[in-house]
Amino acid sequence: MVAVAVLLGGAAIMVEGRARAGDGIPAAVAQPSVVAPVAAPALAAGEAAGETAGETAASAAAVKAAVQAVDALDRASPNTKFGAAVLDRTTGQLAVGAGGATAFYSASVVKLYTVVAILHRVETGSVTLTAADRTNIQRALVASDDQAMNALWERFGGPQTVAQTISLVGLKDSKPPDDSDSGEWGETLISARDVVAVYDYVLRSMAPSSRDMIMGALEQAQDTGADGFDQAFGLIAPPRKPDVAAKQGWMWIGSDFWLHSTGVLGADDRYVIAVLSKNPGQPSSAAARTIVTTAVSDAEAALPGPW
Repeated sequence: MVAVAVLLGGAAIMVEGRARAGDGIPAAVAQPSVVAPVAAPALAAGEAAGETAGETAASAAAVKAAVQAVDALDRASPNTKFGAAVLDRTTGQLAVGAGGATAFYSASVVKLYTVVAILHRVETGSVTLTAADRTNIQRALVASDDQAMNALWERFGGPQTVAQTISLVGLKDSKPPDDSDSGEWGETLISARDVVAVYDYVLRSMAPSSRDMIMGALEQAQDTGADGFDQAFGLIAPPRKPDVAAKQGWMWIGSDFWLHSTGVLGADDRYVIAVLSKNPGQPSSAAARTIVTTAVSDAEAALPGPW
């Protein structure tokens, strides 16, 4: 069930079923006005086996067209603000849209950040997961379960998990929430280009056991979240494409509704896509789901299939 935000002196905040009084919105970080693709640092151009100059150029054009499609929808939709980034992991070509470095409230996308930090600690031997921890990780990623996230947030240091992932991945625009209390994790700041970098880190740098735990859960992302919200939009809009893994996010803050679709698409997790959005907080979230689905579909259409 989707609950309704209630104003309590300040702007009411709801993170997938919880509301609280809060203040304002995040200030935007410096925003580049370019969508030209650049080589992702994790994979230099020419490194991929069999890659040619022509393949690189085609890849660069495709990811650039993908973010340009989202930027075009942004310009045509004055009430919705988008941030988009797309990475071709085969060639290392990354395109960042006009809002791709802008800070958005994370909503539940921060669950990915927290799980990355936890599993990195497992890899280094600093923590050992309990059966309850494993269940909470699964629930947080598959069903976007807030209660599971609350348990992980409290047990593993809350904002410290976000700070650790920022350090591990070298993120540029992300920031832990100012309030460390359980339930306020949705106020983490993220950008589309940072989210893309987190996925690439998971796929390229984490131990196979950690990578498989994360990606296996995201491949099973439910159509309906644990709170009853319809999260079958964007990357997992029906009919769901094969070879898709996604972490969705949604959160009401006063008069604003933050709705995000992030994940990977294609064989061998070739394309990483992050589409973040800020929308009017209308009583129904259907309009926001529709426009975010359109943005993702437009980006996908620019990338070589088949899907």
